[in-house]
Amino acid sequence: MEKDEMEAPDDAVVLDSTIVQAKVGPAETPDVFLAGVAETLNASADMDAGLASILSDHLLTITPHANAVANAKAAIIELAVKRAAPAEEKANG
Repeated sequence: MEKDEMEAPDDAVVLDSTIVQAKVGPAETPDVFLAGVAETLNASADMDAGLASILSDHLLTITPHANAVANAKAAIIELAVKRAAPAEEKANG
């Protein structure tokens, strides 16, 4: 590479360090962070409520069960089977 190729272009934007630095708040504990993630998922209109519940119950915990992923997978499959089953028609109405 030539020296010219390694230099910054003349029109490069120089970022002010005060703009680039993120504002850092107080440190969250893992349980507070996970509770916040679960709350955000459950409150989101774009998130499937059943799936959010499964994620909160099985994966977003401070001490997940040893089989947390397998249990979450089983719960997701159970939810999918329920939703895929045709609705039962009621007799006389």
